[in-house]
Parts: sequence; structure tokens; C-alpha cells
Amino acid sequence: DVMWLYLKIKEKNGKYVIEEAKFETFGCAAAIASSSVATEIIKGKTIEEALKVSNKDILKELGGLPLVKVHCSLLAEDAIREAIYNFMRKKGLQIPEELEKRHEKIKARLDKTLEMHKKLGYVTGEN
Repeated sequence: DVMWLYLKIKEKNGKYVIEEAKFETFGCAAAIASSSVATEIIKGKTIEEALKVSNKDILKELGGLPLVKVHCSLLAEDAIREAIYNFMRKKGLQIPEELEKRHEKIKARLDKTLEMHKKLGYVTGEN
């Protein structure tokens, strides 16, 4: 499964607020549902509030998922963090240490997966 979140964030009273959130997901129904719910949960929240959203919040809003599909809620949680990380980096904002560490872990997993797919011949060239 692959998911991206796209955020429209505006500054209001010194806080950055998520006005819109959209997703693009390639995966199973659970991944699509998790992405959709994640966007609904974070709309109207500050980026600080959105960073506190966990996969448990997503699972609760979904009414649960089968155990073999729980990873989809984790992907949605990671997508929230990555979208906010990218926003903060582009704006030149100070990125919290916890978010920076999380980004590095996500990037390492992505790089490892990409390398594996290249070795298997699923991906060619540079991205």
C-alpha cells in the first residue's frame, strides 16, 4: 500500500491550521478507508494537534479493522506525520526532534523497500 496526504495549511493567530486534507492511496479498501478517515480527523486541527493523532484514533473512527489490516492505520499515521514534516521543512520551521526521528525511520523503510523492488526488477532507473 502507498498513501500520500496533501494538506492546505493556513496561519491563524500564530498557529498553523489544516484547512483541507486530501489523499491519494494505492492499496486495499482498508488503506483507502484509513486515508480518508485520517483526512477527516485532522481537518481544522493545528499541526501540533494533528501530530498527536495516532493509528488508534484512526482505528476507533473506523470502528476497527481486521488484525491483518491494522498496518493500514499505521500507514495513515505515518502519512500525516510526513505531510506535516514536509510542510514544516518547506516553511523553514523548526522540526520537533520526535518528528525528525520518525521521518528518518520512514525514509529508511522506504529506501529499503525501493532497493528491494529494484533488485527484483519491479523498479528501474532513478526516482
